[in-house]
This record gives sequence, structure tokens and C-alpha cells, in this order.
Amino acid sequence: MYSLLTHTFQFNDKTITLLIPDKEAIQTQYLRDKELAVKDPLFVLHEPYWAKLWPAAIALCKYIAANTHLIQDKKVYEIAAGLGLPSLLSAHYAAEMHCSDYHKDAVETMKQSVLQNQLANVFPSVLDWQDIPANFKPEVLLLSDVNYAPDAFSILQQLIQQLLQRETLIILSTPQRLVAKTFITPLLEYCKHSENYSIVVDGVTWETSVFVLQQ
Repeated sequence: MYSLLTHTFQFNDKTITLLIPDKEAIQTQYLRDKELAVKDPLFVLHEPYWAKLWPAAIALCKYIAANTHLIQDKKVYEIAAGLGLPSLLSAHYAAEMHCSDYHKDAVETMKQSVLQNQLANVFPSVLDWQDIPANFKPEVLLLSDVNYAPDAFSILQQLIQQLLQRETLIILSTPQRLVAKTFITPLLEYCKHSENYSIVVDGVTWETSVFVLQQ
């Protein structure tokens, strides 16, 4: 397990402590894995996207903090959660908060953050959104910056549309990058509300949008 650094965030009256892996440790491990991938064609190399706090996660938290009624006393899921900041905030309002990622190191880090925040209603688990169980039916689904790989757009759009048909409310946060438009446009017919945020991370401003999708 990587050494974890503590970061504190404030959303309204809720203080959230997030554990984030040390950047140098993550980079060192990635370079080692890259060398192993060259030597072993069966080794699957994953970019450590999960280990960074992305602006879209902060924007999603801002939206949730201003619209807690959307998740109040609900069964909420976050998939591709990475470090899980929106899940940690949502747990203060939701009946159950299930946060997941395909990377086991991400899930282990989330577990440490859950303990740090003393949250009894958060359940981290390993889950690949490309292999969602047939009985998956959250009341609310949180998605943060999941639309970064165009080759996965159709699978993710199909999943979103299936869940909308199951009456799941989906709150989706995405940076306003060019590739995002291709992903979002087919989903706009389901958009009930949207907000734009300017999120500053490490001195850089990211324009980010949050969409509420419902059948």
C-alpha cells in the first residue's frame, strides 16, 4: 500500500478528510509496472488515474452540497470513484453509500478514508463499470470524469440509458473538454438540470459541468 497524505475539504458544514497517495510513490510504482509490461506481454498496465483528485469530483461535491435533497435517505452508488471524495460527502446524507472502482488499490485507499471519517454507511468495493451485474439498480448514481476514453463511450452511454430506464437518478460531472461534447450530447434529452463550475486545482482553473439525468 502507498503512503497516504491527508487533505481536508469543507462543503457547507461538512468537513471531509480525504487520503491521497503520495505522487512520487505512485509514479515510481507506475514506472516499475511499465517495465514489467514490456517484459511480460500478459501483464496489464493501468494508468494510475484513480490516485489523483480530479476537478470534476470537487464540482460534483459542490453540486451535492447545494442539492442534498437529491440523495437524502437514498441508496447511492458511485462507480469509477477513484479516491471517492463525492462518496465521502454523500454519506452524510444518503441511507447507504456504495463506492467502487475497478482498481483494488483505489478501493483500499477509499476504505482508509472511510475509517478516517468514521462513516458507518459507506461500502467500498471492486467493480468494473464495463461488467455491471444485471441486478444493479441504485436509486442515485454518481459519475465523475468517467468520459475521458472515446473508445468506451458507447458502453458507458448504454449503461447510463439502461439505468435511466430503471428509474435511477444520475448525477454526472465532467470537465468541459472537447471530447466530452461527443459523450454528453446523446444524453441531453434526459437532462433535468445542469450547473457550471470553475474549479481551481494546483493553480489551474478547470471549467466543469454537472448534469442531472432522469428518465
